[in-house]
Amino acid sequence: MSRTKIKAAAQLAVAVLLAACTTDPTAFVAAPSAPAASVVELPLTVGGTLLGPLTTLQPLQRKLPLARDVRVEATIGPDGGTIGVPAAGFSVTVPRGAVAVDTRFSVTALRGAQVAYEFEPHGTVFLRPLGAVQELRVTRQPLVRAALKAGYFADRAQLSASSLGALVSELIAGRTDPRGNTFHWNIEHFSGYIVAW
Repeated sequence: MSRTKIKAAAQLAVAVLLAACTTDPTAFVAAPSAPAASVVELPLTVGGTLLGPLTTLQPLQRKLPLARDVRVEATIGPDGGTIGVPAAGFSVTVPRGAVAVDTRFSVTALRGAQVAYEFEPHGTVFLRPLGAVQELRVTRQPLVRAALKAGYFADRAQLSASSLGALVSELIAGRTDPRGNTFHWNIEHFSGYIVAW
């Protein structure tokens, strides 16, 4: 079998496995397209909304997987503030002027090994980008120092239950601080984000 056919079969298998991870038959509908080097372009619908082409990322893994979702809430106003999930080594800073009125924020560290988070209120677009920080001391970093990035996901159905991959519709460059052993990226809107390479 040619390499192209093997790649196409692997991409189709990933799409089928991800689709099988949901109990809602309309939550994930995917069709493979032409294979690409590191990008799997699958049109995805979540709740009937077409999200566009997706990229497959290798998720950063936690040293100790979370046994359950860990949710933290805080009300933050126009003066800004910080909300963190200490159990996951994560925090997000809301700068002054990012929101016009007091806003109830929630950050949920998703159970399992993937370094992934959901944020509320869903769909919020900020007046100024928020600053996210992931502590790397609580993660298993890749043997080969790959550049970390954040990936936006609209629904948990885009994350593999086996931690083998994640489908994201937006890539966000960040920076790794070797002194602080942290990864930093900006968040311009809310839903879900995963740290990956």
